Amino acid sequence: MNKIKAILQNEKLAPLIQFIKFGLVGVSNTAISYGVEMLCYYVLFKNSKFIGILSFLSRLGISTDGNNVKIVITTIIAFVISVTNSYFWNNRYVFGSGKKSFSEHFKTYFRTFACYGITGLILSPIIKILLTKISVPFFIASLGALVITIPLNFVMNKFWAFKSKPTKDEKDEDKTC
Repeated sequence: MNKIKAILQNEKLAPLIQFIKFGLVGVSNTAISYGVEMLCYYVLFKNSKFIGILSFLSRLGISTDGNNVKIVITTIIAFVISVTNSYFWNNRYVFGSGKKSFSEHFKTYFRTFACYGITGLILSPIIKILLTKISVPFFIASLGALVITIPLNFVMNKFWAFKSKPTKDEKDEDKTC
């Protein structure tokens, strides 16, 4: 147990350990996202109140025929819950940004949402499309997208979403250099 503690406290390994923690949070996000999608798709859509929402959308002129609207709605719900889970664990466990005001938490949450939106909703589909256009099978294209988006997402979260403001002491130290 002491060896594990020593490894976890090794400064040289800190970035790698942080990336591994980020990956573990990602695995939990995937499980949560999948579970929420299945729950929404197979349970929520059977609920009469939800069917009322679909009929309201239909009256607004939004097509609710077939599975497409169900898939889009379940994906959006799962994405929001998954990003919220990611924010919570990355804030608490991975990047440990300490105590923040409500507005700082909100800004960090928004930036986290933007990071996942950029990599998961924009970049990932573009990579998959480009790779499949050059005859790469979709299942490999999906893995290729992950190889690019996971490290990029880590860097964006670490250096932008969870970037902490320098403390007063750090600011004073920079002025003396």
